[in-house]
Amino acid sequence: MIKIDLHTKKHSLEELLAMASSDSLVIHGKDGKSFILEETDDFEKEVEKLGNSEKFMSFLGERSKEKESIPIDDIAEKLEIETD
Repeated sequence: MIKIDLHTKKHSLEELLAMASSDSLVIHGKDGKSFILEETDDFEKEVEKLGNSEKFMSFLGERSKEKESIPIDDIAEKLEIETD
């Protein structure tokens, strides 16, 4: 993690983004506030995309209404696993 103090040196947004592409940044602003800047990964992008998908959210809504379940003992028996 790279620490950047804007009290000591001014950085352009392009510089900060370039640094964030290799490691997370903790940026300390002149007003005393701190921020974290880091590159997002594919998982975070996929989560955001699915969260914005009406079709997927509808699917999850329907699945959450299902009341039927399969007891773990039945699954273990099918898989020939002992449970204690």
